[in-house]
Amino acid sequence: MIKKFLIVTSAVLISTSFANAGSCPLLVKKIDNLLSQTKQLSKEQLSEIKKLRDGGHKAHKEGDHAESVKILKQALKLLEG
Repeated sequence: MIKKFLIVTSAVLISTSFANAGSCPLLVKKIDNLLSQTKQLSKEQLSEIKKLRDGGHKAHKEGDHAESVKILKQALKLLEG
């Protein structure tokens, strides 16, 4: 019984990790698209959003997908105001 539980738990954790890994590039693309369409940002806002975008992309490349999603969502929040 415990063995079954551990197998199921591991499978859920692994699939969640892959799901998060797949959402990072989509968030980066969304940020890039919004940046290309938005003209009403100050230099400071633009700099902060790009810094967050780059930090989220870096976290994704390093395998820290939860942190990547968190950072990228911060950038989106600033963009979508």
